[in-house]
Amino acid sequence: MKLFLASALDKTAPLLAKKLPKTKKPRKVLFVENADDYSESDKSWIKLDREALVKLGFEIVETDLRTIPQEEFTKNLKTSDVIHFCGGSVLYLISLLRDKGFDKIIVEFVRKDKIIYSSSSAGSMIVAKDISLSAVDTGEEKFVSKMKDFSGLGLTNFLIIPHSGNAEFLEGNKKIIEQLPKYSQPLIFLYDNQVVWVEDDKVEFLFI
Repeated sequence: MKLFLASALDKTAPLLAKKLPKTKKPRKVLFVENADDYSESDKSWIKLDREALVKLGFEIVETDLRTIPQEEFTKNLKTSDVIHFCGGSVLYLISLLRDKGFDKIIVEFVRKDKIIYSSSSAGSMIVAKDISLSAVDTGEEKFVSKMKDFSGLGLTNFLIIPHSGNAEFLEGNKKIIEQLPKYSQPLIFLYDNQVVWVEDDKVEFLFI
C-alpha cells in the first residue's frame, strides 16, 4: 500500500515523482476532480494539480465519478499507475464514492498495491477512518445532513488536516482545534509544502 497525502500537490508533486520507480513509459494517473462538483469557483487548485502532474510527464486520464461506469472505472484502475483526488468537499467526495460503489474498489486496489493513491486536501482527508471533524467546516454544512455516518476509506488511523499556516484556512482550522477534546483519532496538521508518505506500515514526512 502506497499513499501520497499532500496538502497541495502543486507545491509537492516532485516528491511523488521521486517515490515512483523509474520507467521509460509515461505513467498514467486517473485524475479525479469531483470533490468540487457543486461549486462555481474558478477551481484554480484543480488546474494547478493537473499542470504539476503534466509537467512531470504523467499521462492524465480524466475521470468523472458521476458518469463513469463501474466496469470502466475498474478497467482504468488496472491500467494506471496512480489515482489522484483533488481538493474540495470531504463529505461530498466520500458520499459520491459510496453512492457509486467506488470506495471499496479503490480500497482493494490500494491495499493490494495495484495502484498508488495520491491526493490534495480533501482527497487526503477521506483516507482516514473517522472524518467527522469535517462537519465543523462551514463549507461542509450542506452535506452534513446527508451523511449516514462519518467513516472514511479507513486506509489510515490518522486524519490529515491540510493547509496549516495558510491564512485562507485559519478560521476553519481554529474550529477543528476547538473540537480536539472530543476527538480521539490522531491528527496530522500539514503545511502546503509537506506530504505524508505511507508505505505499508511505515509513515514518512516529506517536504519541499
